[in-house]
Amino acid sequence: MAAPVRLRIILGENNSQRLTLQDGIPETVDEIVQHIKRQCGVEAHFRLQFMDTEFDNEFTNLMSVSEIQDKSTLKLVFDPVVSVLPCGSQPPPASSPASSQSSNVSLSSGSLYDTDILSTPDSTSSRSTGWPLVFLVPRFPYDCELQLEKANAAFKESGTLLNPDIRLKTAILDSLAEAIVQYKVYPSDSEFEEVAEALVSSHPCLKEPGSATGYGGWKMSLKYKLANYRRKLKGLGCPEVELNSLTNKPADKCSPAYGVKKPRKAEVNYCPTYPSGESAETLVKMRETLLLEVRKKNNEGTVAAMMKKTFAHRRQEVIRDAPLIADFKTRWPALSVYV
Repeated sequence: MAAPVRLRIILGENNSQRLTLQDGIPETVDEIVQHIKRQCGVEAHFRLQFMDTEFDNEFTNLMSVSEIQDKSTLKLVFDPVVSVLPCGSQPPPASSPASSQSSNVSLSSGSLYDTDILSTPDSTSSRSTGWPLVFLVPRFPYDCELQLEKANAAFKESGTLLNPDIRLKTAILDSLAEAIVQYKVYPSDSEFEEVAEALVSSHPCLKEPGSATGYGGWKMSLKYKLANYRRKLKGLGCPEVELNSLTNKPADKCSPAYGVKKPRKAEVNYCPTYPSGESAETLVKMRETLLLEVRKKNNEGTVAAMMKKTFAHRRQEVIRDAPLIADFKTRWPALSVYV
């Protein structure tokens, strides 16, 4: 059994606390985060930095547990909180000369405030956060973790690198792909690089000999893995991927590279799935019912509930069809009531 480890946790200015890990240093940074949340009573999102002795004790982002030891100092850097708007809400638009011409502007991703929603209820695939400031490598299957633990020990002792077999590599890529799609289905090149770098930082035995970065091959493998994963999601009816399928593109521009719709930086639930038990047909009928309900007096509660229920359908309509704002407001007159 590993000896207990004590860490100094800096929670803020003039605010620090001792953290005791009875079973020694955990295997992942995420486990340390959970210990801090539990023992220090921290609920907000944060990332960790450690006091780096190689850089005059300046604080550096913690990417691997190998960077810390007994009596190390860690600092919490709290992530800024992103406000979550109620479904269908619309913040006051900024005044601009072009506002008077808004009815002639086509709707596209993020062009109507009603669609800039960070989370939606009743959806099992809803996301609650955007891309993390520090990507945490997930825990792999138990047998893979044992193999990597042994290989990391050999690397630390003699510098021996691991040449993973196809089974281990597939398990690693599958786990990383599942972790990535928790944030987005279409990561950027720099985000792929962050994941690959985090992987070799957490498991240095996986560094690639002869590579300038040590993770170039992992980065390319992740791109291919995500492409295959998207095909799987498309077959399962994931709307975020179906929107970009060739069947949903104009016949004269039927190219995989044409008009790929991706979330903007601040968007989390870019294209949510329909609520459980609902379909396009049922939500179309609900929209037609809304046209009648919105005319009734003292009916705000019913209208609000129906607008909340039809948000996913409304959002997909905006992304897929990019209608004019005037046309969209005609189809959804409850927007002016619900806001």
